Amino acid sequence: MSARARILDRIRAAAAPGDRQATVAAWMAAPGGGPLPHQATSHGAQRLTQFMQKLDAAAATVGRVSALAELPKALAHELRKRKLPARIRFGDDPVFAGLDWGTIGTSRGPGRIEEPATLSRAEFGLAETGTLVLASGPDNPVTLTFLGETHFVLLREADLCGGFEDFWTAWRERGLDPRTLNMVTGPSRSADVGQVLQLGAHGPVALHVFLLS
Repeated sequence: MSARARILDRIRAAAAPGDRQATVAAWMAAPGGGPLPHQATSHGAQRLTQFMQKLDAAAATVGRVSALAELPKALAHELRKRKLPARIRFGDDPVFAGLDWGTIGTSRGPGRIEEPATLSRAEFGLAETGTLVLASGPDNPVTLTFLGETHFVLLREADLCGGFEDFWTAWRERGLDPRTLNMVTGPSRSADVGQVLQLGAHGPVALHVFLLS
């Protein structure tokens, strides 16, 4: 018998199939789950600051709005700053439907490759990594996330989680069941060619997050 076989035999003898199943079941039922990395344990103002720092590290930009009605004005400012046309495309999310968009031209529906700018609403954000969590559906079509030059995303500060563990708990409590769930950290990028980082390789070249307090 080889040394490898002897090691595997000892492992099997130490944990019979029934014992492994019981151990896994007990771990899943236990409160608190497994150990958390330090960067997933932030709270309050520290969590918000960490999230914004992670966005910056991922080459995304961020701005804050104190009321939903301020979103069109903030968006118009970002479009002008980026020298983009004053128009935006979003889905059927009721959060956007009742806003006064002023001079910004709007259209609704799935994302289109020729779109200069798109707008989505994220369900959650993760301070641990600066990640946005978007649920697909008519309200926020998944193609808005990947098609278009610049992707704008609205996120409520109240939906900011510390890390993946409390995010999944919040997700289940919200009862969401989309066809797809997309986790986005910064704009699209690739260094496949010559190890030179290129933004917009497989999606938007820029990502801007509006944090709604």
